[in-house]
Parts: sequence; C-alpha cells; structure tokens
Amino acid sequence: MTEIHYISLDHIEVPSDRARDFDPAWAEGLAAVIAVQGLLHPIRVRSDGDGYRLIAGRVRLEAYRLLDRREIPATVSDAQTDDEALLEEVMENLGRAELIALDRCHHLHGLKQVWERLHPQSKRGGDKNVKKGKEGTKLQSLQFGEKPAEVFGFAEVTAKKIGLSARTIMMAVKIWSDLTPDSRQRLAGTPWAEKQSELMLLSGEKPKRQAEILDKLLAQNARVSSVADAMGLLNNGVIFDDVERKFLTANKVFGKLADPVLDRLIAANQERIVASLQRQGRI
Repeated sequence: MTEIHYISLDHIEVPSDRARDFDPAWAEGLAAVIAVQGLLHPIRVRSDGDGYRLIAGRVRLEAYRLLDRREIPATVSDAQTDDEALLEEVMENLGRAELIALDRCHHLHGLKQVWERLHPQSKRGGDKNVKKGKEGTKLQSLQFGEKPAEVFGFAEVTAKKIGLSARTIMMAVKIWSDLTPDSRQRLAGTPWAEKQSELMLLSGEKPKRQAEILDKLLAQNARVSSVADAMGLLNNGVIFDDVERKFLTANKVFGKLADPVLDRLIAANQERIVASLQRQGRI
C-alpha cells in the first residue's frame, strides 16, 4: 500500500513547466467540496533537497491554500528527474475523465516529447535492446513505468496505459503539432477546444488560414458557430447549412468518378435515385 505523508504546503514547490494550465475557478469549487467531504485523493510530489516538487494535484494544492490548511496528504514519487516527474503528471491527467480535447492533445504531445527524451532509441528506430519477433519483425524492449513492454513505439505503449487506440493518440499529437501557438492560445476556454473534430479541421489549415478562421469564430456577434461554417464564410461569403456542406463534399467526389464507377454507383442506388427524381417531378 502506498504510504501517505502529511506535508507542509510551504515545503511544496510548483514547477513552472506544468503540463496543464491552472484554472483558479476549479480550485475555488474544489475547496468547497473538500471543506465538506475532505480530500479523496492525495497529491503527488517528489523529494527536492529539503522540500518537495509537485507532480500532480495543483488544483487540490491550491484548494488547500484557499482553506488555510497547513498540511496536505501526499504520496512521494521515486522520480529522479524533471522528465520522469512530468511523465507521471501527464499520465495521471490523461487518466482523468474531465480533460477536454485540446488539453488531451497537449498532454499526449508533451508525453511523446518526454518519452523520446527518456527513450532516445525509440525515436531513432533503436539499435539497442532489439530482438526479432514473429516473421522477422523488429521489436524494441522499452521501459515504461514498472514493467518493460515489447512495443513498436510511443503510441502503442501509451495506448495500453490509458485505454486509447494508438491511432487516436497519434492523431491528437498531430493536431497539437499542426496548431500554431497562437491558435492554441486563442482556443483555450472556447467551445471548440472541447471537440477534437473541430481541432482536427482547424489544424489542417495553414497558419494564416487558422488565424482567419479564429477571427471569424471569436468575433463579437460572430455569425459562425463551427470551424466548417467559418471556412465556408471565408471561401464563399456565405454560411452553408449541414445539407449544403454534405452536398458540396459528395458532389466533389461524384464529379471525379470514372464512368465505370459512376455506372456501378447508380445501379447500386437505382431505387433511391428514381425516388428522388419523382420527388422533384423530373419523371
């Protein structure tokens, strides 16, 4: 069982390179809950000279400060470096259900950077601890947490740890990488930061285009409510509804079909095509 220590708040330093931004409103809300039911989950720290450095639990720590508590329950990590501590922080946050899409992309991108610093052989393809798997496939033995895992890379190990698919993880990393720093900052606290589909669409645009889209979304009395609407307004000067957007997408694909494919498509959907023509009075 993990030992719980009661540590003076004055002896806990909060690192400046936190993986997650601090929201004071969360601390105020949590302080009210803790005042009634106590702290359910200790914070996580690591030893640092005569004191401690926070790994996970910033909101809990600040809630205790608001309550004028002198000590807080904590577990002490064996992490020896800032990267090892950051790895613990990110993994704990990824396991918490309240992370929004933008934060999850940020965490997974940060986790990948830490992973590659701690396991440089994974980034360069690996020339150590490599052995042959089935059918000659190279497998790397990398340390992640307490037990070694045979993996192809960062995404597969992380997928096993947090329950997301490797594809989802790499998509989140790509989204964060492709969003400009300005876009990330402007998205914070907005409804679009909560939806990965919106972030993915925005991140696929060039930096200047991202700025223009966000200008439309964040304008006072904005006429648009989604990235797709903003793109439509920029492209055509009008906002397309859902039917129009789907039509434009389908029509673009339809127009590129070779005749043999088109013939098969019409044959496969003949009844619906006839019904549509009848609704329009064409036949």
